[in-house]
Amino acid sequence: MKASAICPGSCGELIQGVIGGRELLVSYPVNRYSRVTLVETRKNMRHTGPVKARCALERTFELMGIPVRESYNIRINIDSDIPECKGMASSTADIGAVVAAAGRLAGKEIREDFIVDVALKIEPTDSILFDDITLFDPVEGLVRRKLGRLPPMKVVVLEGRGTVDTIEFRKQDYMPVKRRYGHMIEQSSEMLIKGIKEGDCSAIGKAAIISAFANQEVLKKEGLERITEKAIAWGAVGVNVAHSGTVMGIIVDPSCGDPREIMYNIKAEGIERHMEAVYCVDIADGGAKAL
Repeated sequence: MKASAICPGSCGELIQGVIGGRELLVSYPVNRYSRVTLVETRKNMRHTGPVKARCALERTFELMGIPVRESYNIRINIDSDIPECKGMASSTADIGAVVAAAGRLAGKEIREDFIVDVALKIEPTDSILFDDITLFDPVEGLVRRKLGRLPPMKVVVLEGRGTVDTIEFRKQDYMPVKRRYGHMIEQSSEMLIKGIKEGDCSAIGKAAIISAFANQEVLKKEGLERITEKAIAWGAVGVNVAHSGTVMGIIVDPSCGDPREIMYNIKAEGIERHMEAVYCVDIADGGAKAL
């Protein structure tokens, strides 16, 4: 027997920081995916495959009331086009897809809160596991406020050089800095919530810019000021960052901006030379889905 599932990655977060005394974030899904297939075999596969994915499989069996040893003969195949350690939720997507596929393999209905709970047991988690855009506590999951869906938009991804290990990054205590910029994140969260409710791409983009600049003392993005200024001049509605990664996103409302023209301008301005990759993605539906 075998079962498959899919989960999108993200292009960083629209906002992240201290809101109401707790660190929260709003990430958003894009059409880069982790595709997972679980295959039953006669071999012991317990020590094979990515460690986080294997942990997710065992934890899912445990929570479904199935003996964990029954997961040992399952091979995990992952086909992902999400860059790793860039802040694009690659491991969250792998975990989400594993849990959804495990549910299908066991013939059980898996709800998104179950998937989120499994992911939180393994590492800090992105909110792309929810169907809707969600204001989320990435460490404990105590806040899960659904905000709705984003208007159709495209994102020009600026994939910065180097990588960031999220778990190692979170071992450093940045909370004093994040609290200092808490007023900016409160402002951006209010703007984002209103923007999503009203389908206002401009407000969503502005909220992302505020949060991006508030994060500069935590994880600096070289050239952010110049890129933001140029992006707005080229017709983008905003710029967001991976708050614990190297990626930046130029957010485009297709009704008033052309991502192809922005990509051309990025190359012409020499910005592309400082990036590992530049490409365009669509904002997608969130959530891990069994196939």
